[in-house]
Amino acid sequence: MKKALSMFLVLSLCLALLAVPALAEGTYTPGTYTASATGHEEGVTVTVTVDESSITEVSIDVSNETPAIGGMAGEALTAQVLEAQGAEIDGVSGASETSAAVRRAVAEALAQAKGSDGTGEKTAVADGTYSGTAPSFGLLSQMTCEVTFENGAIKDVKVTEESDSQTGEWFASAEELLIPRILDAQSLEVDAITGATSSSNGIKNCIAKAIDAAGGNADEWYTPIEKKDDTVVIDGYDVVVVGLGGSGVLSYCAAADQGASVFGFDAAGKIGGNSVCTYGPMALNSEYLKDLFNEGQDYINPDEVYDTWIEYVESEDKADIIYEAVYSSGKALDYYVENFGFEFTGLGLLGSFVVPSWDKEWCVYTPDPETGWNVLGPNKTYQFLRAMDLATSKNEKNQYMTELTGEKLLFDDDGNVIGVQAKYYDGTTYEIYGKTVILATGGFLGNHEMMMEVYGSDLNAMGDTVNKGAGIKMGQSAGGATYMLHTLPMVHISQVANIIRTDDLTPDQKAILSALALTTDMPMVTTGGEVWGNANQSGTQDAAVSVEIVFAPDFMYYNIYTQDDIDNIRTKGLSEAQSQATSAFLSQGGTLPEPGTPVEDIDTILEVGAKFNDVLIAGSIAELAEKIGCDAAVLSETLGGVETTYYAVPVTSWSYGTVGGLDVDVNMNVLREDGSPIANLYAVGQDSEGVCNIDGKAYTPWGGQAQSWTFVSGKIAGTAAATVAMNG
Repeated sequence: MKKALSMFLVLSLCLALLAVPALAEGTYTPGTYTASATGHEEGVTVTVTVDESSITEVSIDVSNETPAIGGMAGEALTAQVLEAQGAEIDGVSGASETSAAVRRAVAEALAQAKGSDGTGEKTAVADGTYSGTAPSFGLLSQMTCEVTFENGAIKDVKVTEESDSQTGEWFASAEELLIPRILDAQSLEVDAITGATSSSNGIKNCIAKAIDAAGGNADEWYTPIEKKDDTVVIDGYDVVVVGLGGSGVLSYCAAADQGASVFGFDAAGKIGGNSVCTYGPMALNSEYLKDLFNEGQDYINPDEVYDTWIEYVESEDKADIIYEAVYSSGKALDYYVENFGFEFTGLGLLGSFVVPSWDKEWCVYTPDPETGWNVLGPNKTYQFLRAMDLATSKNEKNQYMTELTGEKLLFDDDGNVIGVQAKYYDGTTYEIYGKTVILATGGFLGNHEMMMEVYGSDLNAMGDTVNKGAGIKMGQSAGGATYMLHTLPMVHISQVANIIRTDDLTPDQKAILSALALTTDMPMVTTGGEVWGNANQSGTQDAAVSVEIVFAPDFMYYNIYTQDDIDNIRTKGLSEAQSQATSAFLSQGGTLPEPGTPVEDIDTILEVGAKFNDVLIAGSIAELAEKIGCDAAVLSETLGGVETTYYAVPVTSWSYGTVGGLDVDVNMNVLREDGSPIANLYAVGQDSEGVCNIDGKAYTPWGGQAQSWTFVSGKIAGTAAATVAMNG
């Protein structure tokens, strides 16, 4: 009996071993192989080293991914690839796009190691219409697409559910531009539409899920898209405008109004930039607004605003520019209302954020009559499009392009600026020549290297991240100097570190997670482990501190909960402060329970929050210090040395953009280090807003000032550039 049992066990073991996939000797050609794939951003790169039968080393570069999610997944994904000895990995929760990119890149690298180019026949998809759902840009729900297949090809894609258009105005460009390209290329490797990356990725991920639902393998649909390498020369313009966000559009309009020939372009798939996620500009004593809201009477004392501004920046070095920012704000708005059809009504005249006596200081765009409002404000792209139509009609030569990214300035043999080189989405290089150039690329919030160099930290972006510092770098290449580059970024909002756009939590659960982050009645700790703001060991704190998060180290802090605090929430509910915690414009959705209502699912909320790096869970102070990245002794002193299970909920800044940029004079001419102007080079908007500000402080916080600067600087620069070009 024992002998029979022994033989049975041996036989079972042999059968089990046969069932385990094994690589035959000589499967790989030993060496190191590299492949890349697109995650949330382009450029997830995997390097795999193999011997004849196994993976011996893996290196994964996810530096282009969102740092807090995809960027933190690299180590875990590396371990998974080594353990799986292949591309069949589980991935990392909350980093699905990065995980999928790593999987595809590993598969391609191993195909190289096997002597294959990785191409071949696709797994068949069944004819018919299939659904795919995936997280996207929308805060309120996931995206769903209906995908129709016919004869093994994608025949049609329809977005049937999305909240992207309720979250901002970028979705339309993804829907209108991306889907036709996917249908044409029959590939999901089509580049995301610049300025609408999350919406584009949402569409592609929905299609991928539909492919799998139809019996196919979505990984096989990422075939490379060939780029063009030709050059197009565009010559003979008076003014070239680089960037068509708010300040670029307004510069273009002012230059065209002078009769100049103007060529403008933007990297995004639509114009308007981050101006479309603002409410409206400061406009002091605008005649238009006086007639609308104040019976033709002045409604604010500009002298008081000017004096307050000069006092705030602690210098009169740029007094002439600040004078224009104040006294021309209403006049500039009137000019664009009268000549280019801009409209402002919305909520009427609004008061200052910080000076109570300025009860009528800024205004709100009139929303699109068809689409109304989104969570970031009134839909207003239609106004910028209308203005550009009027501007282009003023000269038959005038034109503009989207999806064209400025790369560098062009110079003649004497070092004079004569134009701009740019790259179209399809790879075509454009050389655009003009007598004057206006830089309007929107600052550098989307440039990780510059953010780390200037601030030592990244920020979450409220709008798009097209603004990668291109204009500032172009200006520097011409000898331009920067001014107040360390002015703190534009931040009005704090929220959880990573918005959860999946259905891992219900809207109500997401609201509770946000409340844990945004409440003002818990101990607050900096990234260095020290007490933040007015917090003390009893857990009280001045509510005003929460809106001053831009002054916190790394633009973030942690709300700290003990196990007792969490048990209290589970059995007794949220506190009064927690139940009233809100963050304007950026709600995670849902409704908060009344104080005292037990939150029985608090553990689920915390566990999911931990997957998305919105909660750090630690069993000791030392472990918590390691997760925060601070000194354990410092943190222990802050927490009173109490050993328990801790829950740290990070609260981070959500920014509209950077402020410091190129140094300019009152004509918006870019200045050299010696203060002399570069005669035919101008900078507007966030590429030059530092001249109205000061290093180390928040940008002038009256309300609508940054958007007003797009009007003032745009009108000045457009007029000046056209005048120089036409009379030079």
